[in-house]
Amino acid sequence: MHFRALGTFEVEHEGRILTPTAPKQRSVLALLALHHGGLVPISSLIEEIWPSDPPASAVTTLQTYVYQLRRVLSEAVGPSKEILVTKPLGYVANIAPENIDVYRFERLVESGKRELAAGNAKKASEILHQATGVWSGKALCDVHRGPLLEAHAARLDEAGLEALVMQAEADLRIGRHQELVGELRGLVAKHPWHEGLYAKLIVALYRCERRSQALEVYHEVRRGLDDELGIDPSPNLQQLYQAVLSDATWLRFEPAPRAVVNRRVAVPPAQLPADLSDFCGRGQELAELDRLLVPDSGSPQVVTVTGMPGVGKTALALHAAHAARSRFPDAQLYACLASSTEKPVDPAEVLHGFLRDLGAAADDIPAEQEGMARMFRTRVAQMKGLLVIDDARTADQIRPLLPGGPQWSVLVTGRSLSGWLPGSHDIVVESMDTGDGIAMLAGMVGESRALQERSVLAGLVQRCGGLPIALRALGERLAVNRHWSLRKLAARVAEQEGMLAEFRAADLDLCDYLRRGFGDLAPQDRKALFALGRAEADRFDTAYVASLLGLDLRATEDSLDRLAARHLLRAAPENTPGDPHYVLHPLLRAVLAPTRPQPARRPPHILPARRLNVAVRALPVGAYVGKVA
Repeated sequence: MHFRALGTFEVEHEGRILTPTAPKQRSVLALLALHHGGLVPISSLIEEIWPSDPPASAVTTLQTYVYQLRRVLSEAVGPSKEILVTKPLGYVANIAPENIDVYRFERLVESGKRELAAGNAKKASEILHQATGVWSGKALCDVHRGPLLEAHAARLDEAGLEALVMQAEADLRIGRHQELVGELRGLVAKHPWHEGLYAKLIVALYRCERRSQALEVYHEVRRGLDDELGIDPSPNLQQLYQAVLSDATWLRFEPAPRAVVNRRVAVPPAQLPADLSDFCGRGQELAELDRLLVPDSGSPQVVTVTGMPGVGKTALALHAAHAARSRFPDAQLYACLASSTEKPVDPAEVLHGFLRDLGAAADDIPAEQEGMARMFRTRVAQMKGLLVIDDARTADQIRPLLPGGPQWSVLVTGRSLSGWLPGSHDIVVESMDTGDGIAMLAGMVGESRALQERSVLAGLVQRCGGLPIALRALGERLAVNRHWSLRKLAARVAEQEGMLAEFRAADLDLCDYLRRGFGDLAPQDRKALFALGRAEADRFDTAYVASLLGLDLRATEDSLDRLAARHLLRAAPENTPGDPHYVLHPLLRAVLAPTRPQPARRPPHILPARRLNVAVRALPVGAYVGKVA
């Protein structure tokens, strides 16, 4: 059975096409096939099929789609439950990787790239022609694509274009410039702004003794870029133009030297900690990370993942890193900058470990941090690698660890990062929405049980404010006490003390965990945070907090902004112009004020509690819901 996605999506078995005709079934099958052997969460499938407004029957409808897919596959290959396997959190497609054209394409491209780097241009050309021959059009061109499939298709199309450029380079090295001219003219017509293809065409024309046409191609792309985009050609293309004008010797064709075989094989570092087997949800964040974690971006790509304690930053980053690791074959490095004490890990210690893992002898490693950083950048400059830095506090911790090569991606997690990393992309992780939270608990209690008591699970998710670390603790309590009903657990966590006791029973000291980030707060900010924990209002504006603290509006606003930057508050913009209101996560409120007194009189400009709850529910996805006390 062969799955094709590099063009029209087809499933072929012994000459028969088995692809279902229903668009949503095709989308489900395509997403499962692209994750062959990996779990696709139910929440991700629902988001893919109904991106904006899933119906109440979404889970049941999805089960029907899977049943119909199994029936289609069974008609050709017999019982297909072993192909589409139901798991607690979703579904797994047990498809041999070699039966998927995407896998074959990616393996061929990696092999061709290694041969080209080793100087084996002829072998590289043969392999890369095999890789590009797998394509029959744009990826998934006949499949209705939601956010996840759209991200997959964009990545595959970009990889296909990169393979064509690499193939042209290999062909130029072995003297195929005559044949390349026609092929490259067709490609630049399809991709009019891809300067890499234009560069190969210019070189091919020059080597065919058509120098004037090579110059004409440069002026053609220069005029097009100026007219359509208002920009000049890239420096590389401008340098190539000058080389053609000056008849530079390096442009002439010379057979590549024979490759030198290095018999010393090093094992590339692969340091990523294990991925969570039951990871679920976060479809939007994963799609964004999949888009950003790509090599060959021209400079090291830095992505930061921040959010409040317990929101699942590390789990998200590691899951995304594992999904992208095949793009970074030379090295996957990992460092956790947290320590058992308040003092963070020294970057020099991390650099020393990286250099040893990359093969440096201990005696050759410089003693000072700056020397180690220079040596690290030199060793990894030509590599295609991924670096994951977990639990960072400041940009100063990260800068010495950044590689300088253009084919690296760096993924950083932290509650917040003081300082600035130029050019970084920040992804803020919010609490889970109700659907993803239910899917997470369903993976622990069983899908059938979850379907029967979905409303109870929804209440537990709201009780925890969608915080993943709290949801996992409740799931563990149910796993340990299998005789409990969901309603019994809901009753035990109905009161604040009971809920904190359940967390402690699951080895989660929520008070200690959430308070770890309070130590380095400014005294004024810490005072404001505890005052808000004792306040009656669920939402509050600057004027209300100023009245609590006895400060002026400017100082109060600065304090609230600092707390929001640390993800200890959430700014909730109003529908009408004016200052934002702020929301305190319900579990953080429980930690700050476990015995919150009720004031005798509510400030007149704060909404009553009943109306406040309505306002909180109206916040965007990821807002905190439910009251703890």
